[in-house]
Amino acid sequence: MDNMVLQTEKVEIGNSGSNTGKDLVANRARLGTKQKIKLLWNSIHENGFIWTCLLSVYYISSGLAEASFSKLQKVKLEKHLPGTSGLKANKEIWENWNWDGGGEEWSPSPEWKESLINNVLRQYIRPGGHILEIGPGAGRWTGVLVEIADTFTAVDIAESCIRICQQQYGNKSGTTFLVGNGQDLAGVADATIDSIWSFDVFVHINVGETARYVKEFKRVMRSGSVGVVHHGRDGGFSGGWRSNLTSAAFRKLLQDAGFSVLQEFQTWQDAGKEYAVGLYHDEVTVFSMP
Repeated sequence: MDNMVLQTEKVEIGNSGSNTGKDLVANRARLGTKQKIKLLWNSIHENGFIWTCLLSVYYISSGLAEASFSKLQKVKLEKHLPGTSGLKANKEIWENWNWDGGGEEWSPSPEWKESLINNVLRQYIRPGGHILEIGPGAGRWTGVLVEIADTFTAVDIAESCIRICQQQYGNKSGTTFLVGNGQDLAGVADATIDSIWSFDVFVHINVGETARYVKEFKRVMRSGSVGVVHHGRDGGFSGGWRSNLTSAAFRKLLQDAGFSVLQEFQTWQDAGKEYAVGLYHDEVTVFSMP
C-alpha cells in the first residue's frame, strides 16, 4: 500500500499539482467513435504498430483506473468505509514509510516550501509560547516550529517519525515528542497550547477521528490560541488517497466545538505568484479558541 500511495503522489507532483490523467480521460468524450478510429489508423501509419499498441494499452488502462477510482470513492462514502485512511492503515503506512526524503516528496519545489513557511506558517503561528505539531513525519516543518517556540510538542502515530524527530531536534530544551494513537492528544496537558500546526496529515484522517481531534483541540488550547490545519476539501474525489473529510465537515466540527473559523484558503499570493496549498485541491483552515 505504501508503494501505491508513493507512486500516486509522485505522478501528481510531476504534473505540478494538476490532475493531468483525469483531464485526458474526461476529454476523450469529446471525440466521436469515427474520429477515434481515424486517429488510431493515422497513428499506425505515423508511429507504427508497436507504439500504437502501447498507446492503446495506456488509453484503456487509464480509463479503467479512472472509473475504478471514482467507483471506490463512491462505495467508501456510501458504506462509510475507512478506505486507506483508517487508523490501522495509517499506522502501517507511516510507520513503514521510507523517510529518507524527509517528506520533501510532497513539496512541489523548494520555492513553494519557502513561500509556505513565510506566508502561511510564520503568518499564523505566533512566535513564542507552546507550539504543538500534529504529524511531524520526518520533521519537514519541525525545525522552523522548534526555532520560534518557547516550548514545543509533537505527536505522531508513527514511532519511526518520533525517533527521527527526537534525534534531530530533541536536544533543544523544552521539546517533547510523543507517539499518538491517531485520534487524540493524550500526553498533552489541558489548556497549555498557544498554537497548533498540522500539514499533510489531516488529508489522511477520516471524519470520525478528526471529530475526536477537534474535541482534543478544545481541551489543550488556551483562550486566544490559534490552529492551522491542512486538509482535503472533497472527501477524496480529487485523488491523492485523501480521507473522507470535506471542508464543510471540518468547518462544522470546529464551529460546533465553539471555535472561530478565521480563514479557509486553497492558494496564497507571494510576490505576484499564486501557490496552491496542496496537490489535490486541498485547503488550509485557520481557527482560534475564544
